[in-house]
Amino acid sequence: MANTKDAYMKWKEQGLLDSKLKIISDYYSYKEARGLIYNLIGVSEATWERLKKRHEEIRFTIAEAKKLHEQLLLVSITRRAEGEYYEDTQTIIEESNGKTKKKIVKIKKYIPGDVGAGKYLLSRLHGEKYNENKEMLEIARKRQESNFEEWNVNENKKSKSK
Repeated sequence: MANTKDAYMKWKEQGLLDSKLKIISDYYSYKEARGLIYNLIGVSEATWERLKKRHEEIRFTIAEAKKLHEQLLLVSITRRAEGEYYEDTQTIIEESNGKTKKKIVKIKKYIPGDVGAGKYLLSRLHGEKYNENKEMLEIARKRQESNFEEWNVNENKKSKSK
């Protein structure tokens, strides 16, 4: 009898499933990407596609990783919109009388807020209320509502039969 266990089941039996799901999560949340996902987990592309179709846990892991990535991007854009301080460290090596001294200098720097990032977040997260094209969207919506067409199917049949 042929072996009917797929890679997922083998990973589960061998205790490798959690590490494989971690690789998948890191890949789809863009924490790690040193190649194609199926190569990273050691299967062919066709096997990878079958595993995604067959196993809910893999699909769930991918979906959660994508949500995490989206959230991390929103946090990053929010920081950029608000402006932030960061610390820059420089190591200075001085030589005097045949001795070397290492001096570490820490400099606190400020990146000012980015208005573009703020506008993007407002329109993306808080909808039309802050969209730059708010007026155009309202005009288009009104035009669509007033352009209501009613088709009378019976009328078309009568005109064809004449």
